[in-house]
Amino acid sequence: MNRNSDFGIPLNDGRFSPRRRSVGVHALSEFVFCPRAGVLSSESQRDDDGEEDVSLGPKLSGFFDYDARIFAERSAAEWSRVKQWLTLLAPCVLLVWVVWRMASPFAAIVASLPSLYVLARLWDVGRALAILKKERAVFNVAPTTAVDMNPNQISQINWWTLRKAGFDCVRSRDAYVDEELKGRPWRLLVKDTQWRIPVIRKHRGEKTCGPQHVVRAAAYCRLVETCEGGRAPFAILLFADSYDAIVIPNSPNAQAMLDRSLREMDDVLTAFERTRLQPAAPTDQRCKGCHWGKPTSFRNETVLNGVPVPPIRIEGVGSANYHSCCGDRFQWVAPHESTIALQAANRG
Repeated sequence: MNRNSDFGIPLNDGRFSPRRRSVGVHALSEFVFCPRAGVLSSESQRDDDGEEDVSLGPKLSGFFDYDARIFAERSAAEWSRVKQWLTLLAPCVLLVWVVWRMASPFAAIVASLPSLYVLARLWDVGRALAILKKERAVFNVAPTTAVDMNPNQISQINWWTLRKAGFDCVRSRDAYVDEELKGRPWRLLVKDTQWRIPVIRKHRGEKTCGPQHVVRAAAYCRLVETCEGGRAPFAILLFADSYDAIVIPNSPNAQAMLDRSLREMDDVLTAFERTRLQPAAPTDQRCKGCHWGKPTSFRNETVLNGVPVPPIRIEGVGSANYHSCCGDRFQWVAPHESTIALQAANRG
């Protein structure tokens, strides 16, 4: 008798292949979101760095690595730059005045170019100081409270509360690898020699935590504990343009979800590789915001496993040629919100 997993993934009589493969944490979380996204992610061979959808644009800037000491050091460095540029501005202004008096106003305009450059640099430094002041104020007003190191449910916390609790923010130099998983969280929050808390960043979509984030958090926690030692009782999920964070417990249920997802992904990928049996297309709304189904021009080629995939033209979007990575791979038109809007505009 067929059944579905907790994530809507079809299973055959609940039986799984005993074979396991080492999969990337990012690809696994994509699979939990949608089996087709998992196939595409595993074939795209993208390195995992604990961030979601960074291919859509530049990585988010921010001050997440900062603490009170670094804020002070950065502010002092910017004020030092102000003094340097002001020192350079004085002779530049004097040069303009001399040229004006001894030559002509036109020559003075030409001679003012160095002054304009210095003023532009002063403007940049002033903006940097203003941003630092604002971010340091956010850091200062964040509540200083004890952090529950054994949470039993998903909860919210402020990033600066974690930092004030004594956690240092560090980068892992290399990806973690064990027999089943490989990946690298965006950052680690480290405290003493005991605690190693993986941090994930979400770049798009709603500020919510779904099953894919629970599985991703459990996977990073397992990798960190296996490869580094120490304890990872929870993971942190951050969002775009916000210091609000979500605590995701590394609970027995989360680890069970991780194991189940690994088995399911292995079954789906094995069936796809051996028989070309495609994962079923989603019947809910998840395709609307999925980056794999977002329409793009034919100039952007779909390359999977290092091999170009013939594009499948999206019909009904006018004379322009559009396709999507998901559409090319599975030969369909993914109902992305942008595709729906293009088709509606063409009909209008």
